Amino acid sequence: MSGLAFAQAPSPALPIRFLSTALAWGVVAGLWLAWHGDAVALSRWTPATLVLVHMLALGLLGNAMLGSLVQFLPVAAGSPLPCARCVPWLHGAFNVGLVALLATLAWQLRALAWPAGGLLGASLVMFATLALVAVARGNGERVVRDGIGLALIALVATTILGLVLLAARTGWRTPAPPGLVDLHASIGGIGWMLGLLAAVGSVTLPMLQGTRAPSPAVVRAWQVAVLATLGLMIAWQAEAVPQAVVRMAAWPFAMFALAVFLLQARAPHRRNPVLRRFWQAGCTCLLAASAVIAWPDPAPMQVGALVLGAGVPLLVVGMALEITAFLTWIALRQRVPRGIRVPGVGSLFDDAHKRRAFLLHAIAGALLVVATLAPAVARLAGVALALAYAVSLHAQWRCWRQAWTWQADGPG
Repeated sequence: MSGLAFAQAPSPALPIRFLSTALAWGVVAGLWLAWHGDAVALSRWTPATLVLVHMLALGLLGNAMLGSLVQFLPVAAGSPLPCARCVPWLHGAFNVGLVALLATLAWQLRALAWPAGGLLGASLVMFATLALVAVARGNGERVVRDGIGLALIALVATTILGLVLLAARTGWRTPAPPGLVDLHASIGGIGWMLGLLAAVGSVTLPMLQGTRAPSPAVVRAWQVAVLATLGLMIAWQAEAVPQAVVRMAAWPFAMFALAVFLLQARAPHRRNPVLRRFWQAGCTCLLAASAVIAWPDPAPMQVGALVLGAGVPLLVVGMALEITAFLTWIALRQRVPRGIRVPGVGSLFDDAHKRRAFLLHAIAGALLVVATLAPAVARLAGVALALAYAVSLHAQWRCWRQAWTWQADGPG
């Protein structure tokens, strides 16, 4: 934990609010899939599928990644978030807007489109703006802050494209061009999700998994290559380059996964074996997704299941459980009087609970991918998904509860 500025940490209740909400959305996504079954697995365009995609992309991953930034920026990047008192309101506006968006997509409630777009758009753009100010003012490693800044710009671009697509779907503007959905997904998946994971991972992989820190030159080359790839995707949307350019979206997923495998294999001090498994399984899914994207006739449903349903969630959930232990430790340090020794971070989250959560998430992710090939499995995949997130949420709550029940002679 050396080198971390815990004195600048926000109230631990602030990021835990996002992380708990993320896991709760995972439960809801599983129940939604179990309810609708093969209607979700047959096509990417059905209302039920669109709802599930946004539950995962915004409810699960959005909350988890925003909450992680609330903690990561001040503690590990030396970039305190300005106007931290606004963050709970942004969390509420974001999730209320998401509920309105899901109702709009599920039941074509056009009257909810404006509040959904307003709440989601305003909360995400405002959060990104505050975070960009924090990054600019911070004193952490420049290449890490630049990576976070690029990811936040991609988040804003993804948000704007999403609002355009929402307006087109609800009849507020002319129909969107056919490739705009793929551009929206590419900027969100590569620029925002992978971009943020790469920037944060360059710090957390050495800290939490004992790997060597990636070279700043390599990280910078990754950032430039990602920007170039997104530029080509935008040019494709403008019909300035051939259709085959779309397959360029495969390489960031492959390179990210291979880089993680290489860093883990050469780690001088291996730590947190369950977190390593989460990342190994998640990167295996991303590597498989890159192969599907590069195929001459890519299958969007399989790509979505591998990236949004299994790959990125495995990375994010594994990190969320580790972050919960850190937040619990910080809360204990803030509550317990000076001079009283508190438990170490590693002892606050039971490894048995982590192993159980990993096994359930791995099974659920595998069933979700199988459901895109055999839709009859979709309901079972939904039940498994809901169970995995419910168990993770319960384990998180057990860990967090120690911050308020622990006594000087042990847990209360």
